[in-house]
Amino acid sequence: MKIIHALSVLICILSATFFSEAQSPWTRITPTPQENTINDITRIPGTDRLVAVCEGSTIMMSDDDGETWDIMLNPAGRNNQYNCKGIHFISETTGFINGGRETILKTTDSGQSWNLEYAGNSIYDWQCINDLEFCTETHGFAVGDHGQLLETNDAGESWQAIETTVQTDLNQVVFADSLTGFIFMYDTNCLKTTDGGNSWALEVLSDELPRGYIYDCYFINETTGFVFINENWPDYTGYIYRTSDAGITWDSVYLDETAYTGKFSFFDEQEGMIACPTAQYLTKVLLTDDSGITWNEIEQPWLPWWSTYAFTYLNQNNTISAGMNGMIYKSYDSGSSWQAKQSRLFSGEILEVQFLDENIGYALTDAGGGGVAGIGIKKTVDGGNNWNYIYINNWSYDLDFYFLTSDTGLAVTESFYDTISLLRTTDGGENWTEISTGYKFTPTDIKFIDENNGLICGEYIVIRTSDGGLTWQEVTPGSGEFTFNEIEYRTAMEVYISGSTGYGITKVHKSIDSGDTWETIFEGDFGPATHIALPVENTILITTTNSIYKSVDNGIIWYQSTSTNPNQIEYRSLYFSSPMLGYAMGIGGFATVEKTTDGGDTWFLLDTKITSGLNAACFFNDEEGLVFGDKGVMIRTTTGGVTGTHDQTISDTDSYFEASPNPFVDEITIRPVVENKTLFPVQVLITDTGGRLIMEKQIEAGGSDIRLSCAGIMSGVYFCRISTSDGLIETLKLVKIK
Repeated sequence: MKIIHALSVLICILSATFFSEAQSPWTRITPTPQENTINDITRIPGTDRLVAVCEGSTIMMSDDDGETWDIMLNPAGRNNQYNCKGIHFISETTGFINGGRETILKTTDSGQSWNLEYAGNSIYDWQCINDLEFCTETHGFAVGDHGQLLETNDAGESWQAIETTVQTDLNQVVFADSLTGFIFMYDTNCLKTTDGGNSWALEVLSDELPRGYIYDCYFINETTGFVFINENWPDYTGYIYRTSDAGITWDSVYLDETAYTGKFSFFDEQEGMIACPTAQYLTKVLLTDDSGITWNEIEQPWLPWWSTYAFTYLNQNNTISAGMNGMIYKSYDSGSSWQAKQSRLFSGEILEVQFLDENIGYALTDAGGGGVAGIGIKKTVDGGNNWNYIYINNWSYDLDFYFLTSDTGLAVTESFYDTISLLRTTDGGENWTEISTGYKFTPTDIKFIDENNGLICGEYIVIRTSDGGLTWQEVTPGSGEFTFNEIEYRTAMEVYISGSTGYGITKVHKSIDSGDTWETIFEGDFGPATHIALPVENTILITTTNSIYKSVDNGIIWYQSTSTNPNQIEYRSLYFSSPMLGYAMGIGGFATVEKTTDGGDTWFLLDTKITSGLNAACFFNDEEGLVFGDKGVMIRTTTGGVTGTHDQTISDTDSYFEASPNPFVDEITIRPVVENKTLFPVQVLITDTGGRLIMEKQIEAGGSDIRLSCAGIMSGVYFCRISTSDGLIETLKLVKIK
């Protein structure tokens, strides 16, 4: 086996901007307005503008009380995994985001742009500045993990670390007035100041409180405040405690044995509410109109579980709640009832998709809910506008499917008795017949070439049927010490399986007898071979964790494709709409989809305006298609996902460049074909069939012809890759003689 490695070069400028669908070649179908968990919402002082911050490096803004939202991605150049945890404004123009990697972002233009103001030492997106609060216009504090306490005296222009003598995570900082403040941890201990933060003392908030975790604290004036406490094991009772003397003493005003957490919001000193997720997998809302002395539950239906991470009054009547996976609910009657303001077609991840035509399609999706895990198959008959479940497995998360026609489909799942079962439908999923395979393993893929012949692969095993699934035989390649990931048929006889040995070893297996016997045609230490595509005769492409490899001779010689994406994608899917046009998608720092227009030799990134991972695609032609991903994301394009210079396809019969003479002796000329021209600067790379770099040239200017002297190169086969200034990249095969 031989592998050819290539070099990719790109200069990429990243900035955060608001966008609308009219500016993008992609249209969001679901969910709307967006899919990332909303952590916090605030109103900019003196304005009608709401700002919400989310996981997935996402900011939302609304000027109509949350009826519609504009979306900003990647503030201050943060990557897609950045967690915007909290939002705080101190004026009409100046605000802060506290977030992942121990960072604080600042805006001075009401959130239109953001700058990195503080960065700690963490490299982890989950390690956050957890909260920040200002006790005066210029004096504020921020808290983070491992006892991190920061102070600013210049309205957030600079932040200085303060020694706290504690190593536990600090979760919330609250001031009752400019002098009295509290910093809360994972229990009822707190850091308290009575001198505006000049000194902090570690103490128990009150001996009157039960031992537990303080989830939220809220002060409605200088003396009156509240905490929600979840009691420690074994009771886990939820309590609301109230103080009327700035936290010196506390009285219990409410308890609920089913409430886990609580989030307060008040309209004024009299009217307020708290949202409490419960053991019934719902969120009850409690209302008060007497300064929190008494609390009353609203009538059901309650809010969904974990829909109240952000919870705030808009005015006396209107309240907004937001939470996991972008859920938004709004009340128009002071919290007594709630209406969903997020629209979604899928409740969870969309893992795999198959369309039989422009209307009929199937999706493998997370079907969990109410504390119960599950996975299911959904079907659309109108091109993806509406979806309905045709199968759900609530006892196992192992499921895969494949449809031969709109009526005939097959699925593989773990049965109630721990064996792997084949499910067959002949009416488009209305009814399913279960057939036990007799094998026990974790399935990863199922493919059938016709109604009788098919394969199932998974952990350490491949099984085959030739009678429609009534009987199965093991046909595992090699010794069986492999994980097998994906099956692709080229013909009824010729079939390929991608996989790995352990975590890091790449494996591709080929059979020319329908899977009875196998040959390993690709092996290396490039990570698991996850997905496989067969876009044209003799051509194979596979994805490993962060790379794409291609062979044009059915697996004899392999080379690594070139990507102009400066930030790696962890690939989750590979799809070709035609021999030259393909899409690779997954999860990445700034891009989640790459496209090829030269059959997989080179890939360029597409701007989807999606920060969540993408898992599957289906194109009806070279321009129209759907892409699916995490958190129920589905987006559509009618332009092949591009606008601009990358929309230049080189057909499988024509090339942009040609080499002459070829074969050559000492000198060769690279020139554009008729009616094309070379755009400088141009980079030329020549590698041998073993992937070794033989020549690299950067040509800044010149005529259309590129002349190369190769007198010192030995005779043999070489690959010449030409990269032009407008993003076009092409590889030519050269043969040197003598």
